[in-house]
Amino acid sequence: MPPLLIAAPESLSGKTTVAVALGQRFKDAGRTVALLRLTGGDHAADDARLFASLAFNASHRTEPVQAAAVAITDEDVTLIEAPPGDPRQAAEPISAKTVVVVAYADPLPADIPSFCEAMGDSCAGVIITRVPSRRLEATRTAAEGIGVRIVALVPEDRLLAAPSLGAIAEALEAETSSLNSARDNIIDRPIISSISADPAQGYFADYSPNAVIVRGDKPDQQLGALNAGVPCLIITGGLPLLSYVEERAQEEEIPLLKTRYDTVATVERLEPLYGATPFFGQAKVERIVQLTNDLDVSSLA
Repeated sequence: MPPLLIAAPESLSGKTTVAVALGQRFKDAGRTVALLRLTGGDHAADDARLFASLAFNASHRTEPVQAAAVAITDEDVTLIEAPPGDPRQAAEPISAKTVVVVAYADPLPADIPSFCEAMGDSCAGVIITRVPSRRLEATRTAAEGIGVRIVALVPEDRLLAAPSLGAIAEALEAETSSLNSARDNIIDRPIISSISADPAQGYFADYSPNAVIVRGDKPDQQLGALNAGVPCLIITGGLPLLSYVEERAQEEEIPLLKTRYDTVATVERLEPLYGATPFFGQAKVERIVQLTNDLDVSSLA
């Protein structure tokens, strides 16, 4: 089959997520797969390293490649992620079919049909990502109503949208401890601690957060979180911590992120990370494979 180019009008639409899903689905269908990343875009180098680490990927190129330098591989399927924007310049020297990736919006972007039409017969269809579960059928109907051929709809998912602990530390300009081994942990279940005097241990145990945002002057709640097994504390307000809390966290190797920002400012700095974080990590690979278990790649072959 001809190479399959994975393109999107805008960055952070989910191209890398889709590339991984398609690669695994082709592998599951008994095909050998080469997965490459073209040069261009802010995340090309990270994407190329991710692709090289994937077990199903027969190509181990750790750097992005120029479109003109892409050679026909010996694998059954060659998948190529393009930089965001018009993919025609990339597709032309490769003679590839193209799958267009679009992030969900309500209503759907009106320019999807024209974007696909500009590629003519080379457009194999559209994959829409981050679709709320309750909107899957309505989205399919709306897409078909404007003449868009749907290859797949990828449901919205909390884990896929979440940033790493390292990205959170950077956004908060945080002083950190015990972070190194946890830097790539995905923080998809953060909660904000109570402002009351309640130590909230039962609350933390019920919700099983993987990070608690708590004021620096609330040692009772910090200890309540540690007692409930919370694996990370984000301490706000720039106030000194009770020495026992620091010693306890250090002894149990629980990351502490101490930021000068108050709780409201902390949440405001973290909010843009959710849904706008590049695809990374084995946990996200496993999740997108689960979410696309029914994806039929036979129409693309």
